[in-house]
Amino acid sequence: MLVVKDLRIDVGPVTLLDGVSFSLQPGDKVGLVGRNGAGKSTLMKTLMGFHSPAAGTITVSGEVGYFSQESEPSDLEDREVTALERILAARQIGAMLRRMEEIRRQIESSAGAERDQAIRRFARLHDEFEARGGFAAEAEAKRVAASLGIGERELHQPVMTMSGGQRRRVELARILYAETDVLLLDEPTNHLDLDAKAWLVEHLRTYKGALLVVSHDLPLLDEAITTVLAVDNGEIEAYRGNYSFFVEERERRRQQREKLRRHQEAEIARLEENIRRFKGRTEKMSRVAHTMETRVERLKRELVQVQKRGKGVKLRFPQPEPSGRTPLSAHGLAKAYGDNIVFVDVDVDTTRGERLLILGLNGAGKTTLLRILAGVETPDLGSVALGHNVSVGYYAQEHEQIHPGVSVLDHMRSVSDAPDQMLRTVLGHFLLAERIDQDAATLSGGEKTKLALAMLVMARPNVLLLDEPTNNLDPQAKEALLEALHQYQGTIVLVSHDTDFVASLLPDRAILMPEGTSHHFDEEMLELVALA
Repeated sequence: MLVVKDLRIDVGPVTLLDGVSFSLQPGDKVGLVGRNGAGKSTLMKTLMGFHSPAAGTITVSGEVGYFSQESEPSDLEDREVTALERILAARQIGAMLRRMEEIRRQIESSAGAERDQAIRRFARLHDEFEARGGFAAEAEAKRVAASLGIGERELHQPVMTMSGGQRRRVELARILYAETDVLLLDEPTNHLDLDAKAWLVEHLRTYKGALLVVSHDLPLLDEAITTVLAVDNGEIEAYRGNYSFFVEERERRRQQREKLRRHQEAEIARLEENIRRFKGRTEKMSRVAHTMETRVERLKRELVQVQKRGKGVKLRFPQPEPSGRTPLSAHGLAKAYGDNIVFVDVDVDTTRGERLLILGLNGAGKTTLLRILAGVETPDLGSVALGHNVSVGYYAQEHEQIHPGVSVLDHMRSVSDAPDQMLRTVLGHFLLAERIDQDAATLSGGEKTKLALAMLVMARPNVLLLDEPTNNLDPQAKEALLEALHQYQGTIVLVSHDTDFVASLLPDRAILMPEGTSHHFDEEMLELVALA
């Protein structure tokens, strides 16, 4: 199905992975784990041919389905393609469905010979559609879509009018609906609620093909996979078992290596001490010393390598200058995309230092509201007002503030006039020191998140608008972000489906979308966070 041998992957002057070999066979369920920036997403792209390896071979047989962290329907020629048509296109019948609907409307609006000709065309197309299992396939596509939280109304909505989260779910549904032999999934749960995650876990567990999945969603890794490939310091090590077994076994192997390394170093030290004692005394003792030197050289070549424990992200938001009592407010906001009315008559008010959570089901307009508050998008009705001495920092879940062709360091320069040395130091705290001159668009999803957060740190805003800031972050980086937000004294407006993160942050209020009603936050609302 998929065989990788002696693979080396370079990104610019940096070697991410070297000497990588593994294979995926039917029924294999493999989790690819490692810190942000270790090379997981780049490996996925290389397997798909989007990134050329520096060395090694990749052999693939059968149909491959690939879902990236940034999966977007970039190949849409028709901006009116609906979600259902996009999903059905995975089996080459989406276009047929669209053509049948066009001919049906033509039949209704025509007469005479033109109508008869349209009826014949419809009959031929209908027969072909049935021959390809069209109606059964359409029912299956709707079932997959519904399982991932895509409602009936959304199925008939043009994909290009959807939110980023909705589009990602459509792309995931399309890939899972396709008839594939190999699935490569990079962070597939980022935009899924609890029910959709549970369905996905079961779907992957029963999938007959080969699966390679990158995810920071530990339950998914525990329940759906049987093997772990751990990426660390440019190498990959295999562990038979789920994620929980991997965590325990990795530590056991580390301790075993450390013990063996200490034994080797002690033996080298003992031999070197004897060499110093024997060398140059007598001819016989010099020969013994020479033999010991040969043994020491061999032992040094065979020294067991013990991987250093990975550095952690260091994140702290500088305390901002205080804003006015009401830093951000909005009145009578309304937004629609064509016939899709997202929300109407929504009011927002904030108090200095408040933690405000925007809640709602998928497609309720949470991201759209945040974009309007950030000034990125214009409301159809209503207005937004900034209070006295307000500086707004916006984190976009789609990483819109990160531009292709611009280096990591230049992104930092765009938000701060601090000396380069300070900017480099901050990037080092975010584990991006080796990426300073790299095109920011080529970073992994987790690294883009870290860069966006580093830019927020240097911008020193007193109002933070955060849209799903924990997506793509490894557990340590997420914990660092949470601690930094606890210490931050400015105002926070948050959109998040991460129940644990929201519970730890403990917001003061919540705005329920699309109604726009304001409520004091309590723990019962965490159930709605999970459904978001």
